[in-house]
Amino acid sequence: MKKIYLFVLAIFCLTAYHVQAQIKWDAQKFMPLSEIKPGMKGKGYTVFSGTTVEEFDFEVVSIYYNRFPGLHIVWAKGVSDNFKRTGSAGGMSGSPMYIDGRLIGALSRSYRNQREHANLFGITPIEFMIKVTEYGMQPKLSYQGTQLFNFGTETVAESIDATTLLFSKRSSEYTPQSFDSLQMDYFSEQLPLPVAMSGVNSETMRFYKPLFDKFNLMPLESPGGGSEVKKSPVEQGQIVGVAYARGDYTAFGYGTITYIDGEELLAYGHSRDGEGNVNLPISGGYVHFIMPGRFRSSKVASATQIIGTLVQDRQPAIAGIIGEHPSYIPVTLNMETADGGLHHRSYEVIRHRSFSPVYVEAGAASLVRALEFAAADHTLTVGTTITLKPQPGLLSREIVYKNVYSSGGSPQYGVMSVLRTPLLQLSNNAYTPVAFEKIELNLKLENKRRSARIERIQVDKQRYRPGETVEVIMTLRPYLENPITLMGTITIPNDTPDGLITLLAMNATADAQWQRSRAPLNFRPKNINQLVKVLQQHENNTDIIFELFLSQPGLTIQGEEFSNLPTSVMSVMNSAKQVGESGYTRSTTLHRDRLSTKYVIFGSGALALVVDRNAP
Repeated sequence: MKKIYLFVLAIFCLTAYHVQAQIKWDAQKFMPLSEIKPGMKGKGYTVFSGTTVEEFDFEVVSIYYNRFPGLHIVWAKGVSDNFKRTGSAGGMSGSPMYIDGRLIGALSRSYRNQREHANLFGITPIEFMIKVTEYGMQPKLSYQGTQLFNFGTETVAESIDATTLLFSKRSSEYTPQSFDSLQMDYFSEQLPLPVAMSGVNSETMRFYKPLFDKFNLMPLESPGGGSEVKKSPVEQGQIVGVAYARGDYTAFGYGTITYIDGEELLAYGHSRDGEGNVNLPISGGYVHFIMPGRFRSSKVASATQIIGTLVQDRQPAIAGIIGEHPSYIPVTLNMETADGGLHHRSYEVIRHRSFSPVYVEAGAASLVRALEFAAADHTLTVGTTITLKPQPGLLSREIVYKNVYSSGGSPQYGVMSVLRTPLLQLSNNAYTPVAFEKIELNLKLENKRRSARIERIQVDKQRYRPGETVEVIMTLRPYLENPITLMGTITIPNDTPDGLITLLAMNATADAQWQRSRAPLNFRPKNINQLVKVLQQHENNTDIIFELFLSQPGLTIQGEEFSNLPTSVMSVMNSAKQVGESGYTRSTTLHRDRLSTKYVIFGSGALALVVDRNAP
């Protein structure tokens, strides 16, 4: 009993220490802004290659007071040859700057397109950086990441493509004019954080570029295997950052360590995303080289070992603790390629409600592209299982999806379409926080396109009795093949009233669009369990779906549809005194059936039929 008491006491004391701990001002180590004057010379420290911290010389040029309210910036120019060759490069954010042996702050800002030998850069004073630790040095255990994208229930209800919400078409197609370029050249900005990713290509980068631009991230190419160095020193001037993904796919956003005090560190001289109290794993890094650029140079680096936890992300700096770190989400990808080969890949991504889906999707797309091809005729069978961690009230922890895709484009798009909606919807749901336990993908690729388009549908007559079976004859046009004829059937229910009904024959995509427009409230969940249920509703892409419907409104109440209700009953149930819990449907579904094929089906068609109890 005494041992348990001592253990609990030790944990309490350690927790209390980190909550209260902060880096204290030390006049012997730090130089205040009031002592810094133009013309003073000093030395900066950063890694230009490998893990060796090199010094470079600088001279103070001026001081900006209140560059931001209450935050001042020291401006300096690099004067040594090693710095002149690169200028202020991406990844140098946080490089410690010393005058007379005392730390004055971190390199953090610069101008674009500086002329040769200008080499101006901004320094965030250390006195502002250490104030970040006053918010406490304990990770926020409930941290999920800021909801950077606003997803309401309408995203599920209307089957909105998340791509348009994340990356607007306007932003991706906008071409800067000369005034915009001139304007940006004359405004300083914090150094962008490089994000080095393995398996990137220009097509993928065009897709994600608006996201990186929005958060001042600089996407770069990086080797998936990293470097021969798997462990780097944890010291001032070394690389530090967040490894968004680790394993067979990597993504690493990084800057430089400014100061270490025991188990606590300061870095960047500016925020990462400005999320405040956070809980993210941080890693060391290895610099392969500095890539010179006309716009701005950048360090190209790979993550090494995980060194601790990022706990504060605020405007003057980020702060972390060395030691333990939060867990990642494991992702496995098993793929049978067209040659019959079996391939197993695995990686893990950070736990963040906005960035986890992005890097899970980007990683899977990158690996699929690497294992096969960029674009060619293919058929891809996709099986996905997303497993959630147990939590009270969650009835089903697994979201299972299996389908077939076929086209002449890239197989990565089939994988991306399967992952994007459930991951974003679950991560950003408005009902309860959820945590992913693991994600598994099982893929099979054929180097043949198996798709067919519905060209024509017909029936043998127009008038049917209730209870009679309708034979539907369809003409399909397989890709690069002659048309074929298939026949499906659907039975008219016995209680169908006389009059006009509509027969639909459609592929899975058309069916999903129709159902969401016909009865949108069926797809507007009210809790996490309804959301999980909605995300698992799908039709097979190789099926032709038949539906008979009556142009008569029904009613949806709390996600459950009621049809064939008398008008008086619907009026009472859908009271005008409230909205949101119930609503009318555009039509009433009488019956649904399916015809399985060996093709991925495209297209749809509709026919009007007459129900007549006296029909021959």
